[in-house]
Amino acid sequence: MQQPKYFIGLMSGTSADGVDAALIKSSNHEIQLIDFISTELPTQLKQSLLKLNANPNIHLEEFCSLHKKVADSFISATQALLSQNTIKIEKITAIGSHGQTIYHAPDLPMTLQIGHPAFIAKNTGITTVADFRVDDMALGGQGAPFAPAFHKALFSQENPCFVVNIGGIANVSCLPGKQDNQKIIGWDTGPGNSLMDEVCHTELNIPYDPSGKNARQGNIHNKLLNEMLKHPYFLANYPKSTGRDTFHAKWVKTLLSNLNIEMSAIDLLATLCELTALSIAQQIKSVKYSSKDMLPLKVWVVGGGAYNDYLLERLQLHLKSYSVASSQLIDINPSAVEAMMCAWLAEQRLNNKPVELASVTGAKRNAVLGGTWHP
Repeated sequence: MQQPKYFIGLMSGTSADGVDAALIKSSNHEIQLIDFISTELPTQLKQSLLKLNANPNIHLEEFCSLHKKVADSFISATQALLSQNTIKIEKITAIGSHGQTIYHAPDLPMTLQIGHPAFIAKNTGITTVADFRVDDMALGGQGAPFAPAFHKALFSQENPCFVVNIGGIANVSCLPGKQDNQKIIGWDTGPGNSLMDEVCHTELNIPYDPSGKNARQGNIHNKLLNEMLKHPYFLANYPKSTGRDTFHAKWVKTLLSNLNIEMSAIDLLATLCELTALSIAQQIKSVKYSSKDMLPLKVWVVGGGAYNDYLLERLQLHLKSYSVASSQLIDINPSAVEAMMCAWLAEQRLNNKPVELASVTGAKRNAVLGGTWHP
């Protein structure tokens, strides 16, 4: 029997809410979450990152400074995770660090994540694997989303299902059943929580909308919603990926101005919640499985959006013939999935295993992803 190995995964998403850190045990192709924490980014660092997402122009000195500060935050998260566990550093095979995305441009093609892994490796004393996305792009892929390959490993089951990750940007994984010859596919569906969080932060003076209670009180503005849904991204075929450089507050403000619409923050929040739910639902319904397995097909929701009860209700409303639920229902922590993915990616890299993503990203072939930095 294979001896279990331990990995740490570090992730900071497009919302720049903080650093997620997961400690996993990998044994005989099974992945077990041992512990998970989420640490906040320093306020000034978060503001700098969000500003950069809105306007991706930066002086090299500031860029280098942010590179180091993000790495410091990842180091702190790792140390905090280790401090509350008895496992010794020597037992950790590697850290998988996603870094903080500040620019993602498949058309160039190039993607840029900061939080340099050299600092993480040297300061934690643990081998660090990072810079996963560019290998896929070098083979003509979108470099995103990466979640479907990990979702296949984590949500292993006989029947086909969908896994929707709702972070700042939402993405969907379409997982065929074990007996199905179809390949996994997946793509970014569009906005997740980021536009809603922006309204909460700037208009309501709260970081986000807990359980969607504020959006629930608002009225959906159908004219604005229909105009937003005309964005070319929603109509494009996969493979495709997107980010905050496409769906941001300025985009929404421009539409409001062009349509001469004035509305309350609560109504805007309700409308943006509906945009997230409807754009996800429409793209899920576009997928036709050849399998005739048990219906309704499951739609498991992970990420921060899994805690937004109102968003899940709207998603279920638009997916009447599907079963929508948080992954909590099957004891998978919705908050930890992306950080667990980074730990899993580190294991694949150290084993020189190509990650099954070509059918997702459009790359010429599956590739070994990431580089390795030693202590």
